[in-house]
Amino acid sequence: MIRVGMQTVVSKSKLKGLTVNNEILATGTYKIIDDSGLKIRTERTERVREILELLGVEGPERLPLSVQA
Repeated sequence: MIRVGMQTVVSKSKLKGLTVNNEILATGTYKIIDDSGLKIRTERTERVREILELLGVEGPERLPLSVQA
């Protein structure tokens, strides 16, 4: 059901060569690594930014890149 909704959004978008599988794989590369209170975000590529914007998902921009506990 979620995949059908994602496919509807993808098909209406202007992004070329985008499938639901591509969306999932691309956004899966964006992570927040928490190591004993030190939070590090991986790079968010232009493609990932476009996909998150397309799906209306807000990224954790307000989360500090590093936080000492």
